[in-house]
Amino acid sequence: MADVATDDDEALFGGIDESGHVHASDAQEERAFTDVISTGGGCGRFARLVAKTGNASQLFWERVAGGGGLTVFCPEDKALSEFEPKFRGLGADDRLAVLLYHGAATTYGRKLFQAFDWVSLSSLATDAATNKSHAITLRDDGDTVWLWPSCGSRAWVRVTKTVSEEAPLAVYVVDAVLLPSHLRQKLDGGDEPAATCKPSGGYLGWLHSCIPAWTMVPIAVVSIVGFHVAFLLQDALNRKNKKANLLAG
Repeated sequence: MADVATDDDEALFGGIDESGHVHASDAQEERAFTDVISTGGGCGRFARLVAKTGNASQLFWERVAGGGGLTVFCPEDKALSEFEPKFRGLGADDRLAVLLYHGAATTYGRKLFQAFDWVSLSSLATDAATNKSHAITLRDDGDTVWLWPSCGSRAWVRVTKTVSEEAPLAVYVVDAVLLPSHLRQKLDGGDEPAATCKPSGGYLGWLHSCIPAWTMVPIAVVSIVGFHVAFLLQDALNRKNKKANLLAG
């Protein structure tokens, strides 16, 4: 990532102690959260939308104040400004889902991603029908962090700035608005390619690798060819050993 903020931790997390819990003296929790994500630049418009949309600020802040940790991927002001007409046209539940989709439960630093090709994070947005979290797919190629709403999706966004990676709140600035697949289909009519996601045995069971479905075809072909080659080699070896035994007898 090209730009990394260097704000003093005490200024950035004023009101939060070393254990990640909010001080009792902080009476205005929602105001405190929006101030924090605005610190370091680039998240001002997103912070204002969070403050004005339902209980979004409260839901974000509960993750920080409760010590569970939070990661926020806030869109740049320019990207969010271009998206706002569509945002205002959504229903209240969908507007809340868009904002919550930019938050991931737990504090994620880049070191957690670099051991995996692809990872899937649980966002704060949930499916109303299943009560399951909408996932965010992420890849860190060493230079740039890329995010997608689902495995194999072409609707990617890029992290342009790191505001903080430290617990209890990590904040990254991204160059476009992230949308859950169902809202992207509603707004843009786009179809999300199917994908196969499998556990990778990652950190504490909450980090998963993601493999697009199309990659499974060549893997299956190579496996089948390898099996047959091994069978033929074993058969040839058995024949050779049998011939050698007959000559020796």
